[in-house]
Amino acid sequence: MKAIVDLAVITLAPVLYVLLLGGALLGLVVGITLLFDSERVMRWNATLNRWYSTRQALRPLKQTIDVKRVVYRWHRVAGVLVFAGALFTLDVLAFSYQTGALVLVFGGPGNHPGLSIAFEALRIILIVGNVAALVAAVVLCFRPSLLKGLEAAGDQQYSARAATKPLDVMHYQPDELVRARPKVLGTLFTVASLYVLFALGLLLL
Repeated sequence: MKAIVDLAVITLAPVLYVLLLGGALLGLVVGITLLFDSERVMRWNATLNRWYSTRQALRPLKQTIDVKRVVYRWHRVAGVLVFAGALFTLDVLAFSYQTGALVLVFGGPGNHPGLSIAFEALRIILIVGNVAALVAAVVLCFRPSLLKGLEAAGDQQYSARAATKPLDVMHYQPDELVRARPKVLGTLFTVASLYVLFALGLLLL
């Protein structure tokens, strides 16, 4: 696990540094421009302030894909495939799944009881799930009608429209605040950006 964390730090640290540096430079430009030509910043804002609808972006996710007709038409083939896949997975979980090897990979040498418990619990959950898949595959092969009640309970459509509705509401309060106090906010942006640039410069020393 330590090796993975170290790799993530080595990989992400330069990216984060460049992002912070770019953000600080942009903040400095915006802050100075607000001090001397706030109307230019408001024109930039009007150009960038475009409306993006999440409803349009999420529309493909709301399209239902009906596979029931194909599954019930070829229910024996589907049942055999599910049975074979579950049986193969159970064989791997029973004879090839090594908790100790996984703990060594993710935790390194030493005793890691938490990881051992987590990986063993994962193995048990996968075994239970694949046993249920075996039963479902047998039913699908010989009595697929028994699955229709379970299918009706699980075949529900959930709309993301209500959950994403707040994302479709425009908030103009920051724009009004900048328009009302450009000098104050320009000074804050400039000072904060200079501080961040100074701190980032110290990291290079």
